[in-house]
Amino acid sequence: MEITKITAIILSVVVLVAFLAVLPTIITTTGTASTAATTAGDTATAAIIDLIPLVASVGGIGVAGLIAIRAARSN
Repeated sequence: MEITKITAIILSVVVLVAFLAVLPTIITTTGTASTAATTAGDTATAAIIDLIPLVASVGGIGVAGLIAIRAARSN
């Protein structure tokens, strides 16, 4: 079953909006975990935890972009 271009673009926007709605929770949670790790003296763990929002952002935007690109390239 082939998805029409407009449906794919709408799906891409929905995925992006849903991701952006969840992103503040990710940032707050990782900030809390990073602070706890730093307080415990584990700076290496804190540095890795601080990268989680970046990786999540790339993943969320990448999925939305992939959906839009595949829609644009479809016949």
